[in-house]
Amino acid sequence: MSQKANPVHVAVTKTAAMRYIAETAGHGYHLFQSGTVPGTKVIQLIKKFDESYRVLATRGMRDNDRLRGRSCARLVLFPKVSFPEEKPEREWLFWLMATEGVGELPKEKRTMDAREPGLRLGWENQYTLVSRPVRRRNGDLDYVWTWTLQEGFLSRWRHAFGKAAGRVRSSRERKPDYLIKLVASLRRLPGFQGINRQKRAIIVGADIPSHWHAELNLRLLGTVVNKALPVFHPERTVENMLNGAYTPPL
Repeated sequence: MSQKANPVHVAVTKTAAMRYIAETAGHGYHLFQSGTVPGTKVIQLIKKFDESYRVLATRGMRDNDRLRGRSCARLVLFPKVSFPEEKPEREWLFWLMATEGVGELPKEKRTMDAREPGLRLGWENQYTLVSRPVRRRNGDLDYVWTWTLQEGFLSRWRHAFGKAAGRVRSSRERKPDYLIKLVASLRRLPGFQGINRQKRAIIVGADIPSHWHAELNLRLLGTVVNKALPVFHPERTVENMLNGAYTPPL
């Protein structure tokens, strides 16, 4: 990665990073490798991936490669701990995403296809990127992407809501505090379509007494992700975050 290379920007929030990953997959980058890397080795990883797969190529370079049938790659990075508590010297999550085509990355054994049910792209043990095929008007097959809760994560939410709903149904306790906190936490989960469907299913499955519905505002469990909001900030780059040069805007 030379001094003239494009800097690697980091999404301003976790939801923004998830949105960017979904949009990148929607542009044909459904092949991927993922993992974690220590903060001390992030720059080294970027250099390695750029030398091997040109992850720092400009948009024009990528468009040119795709026209010629070559595979193109992008690198998404996000710290495991978010600002302001962020400690960039610790681990970072990475997703190396690529299109199909001529190149080494599509052929590597570690490369998976996010369209395959058994090989879904995930965000740690919380979320999974899923797709469904759709036909365009010209007959070509395309994919619509969204995020869902992973089964283990979903099961924990179901269990917690079942327990909380039981407390408010109990003739002895009638304690809503735990349920109120849970609903507030559920609303804060990223508002992707797939996740929002699961939020509603969690509420229905918990069998919360109807007289609590209005007070808990169970019809509003989080808004849809706003795609008009910017994904990146010009100064929020990997380099700036590692050396402390980036300060989150107030």
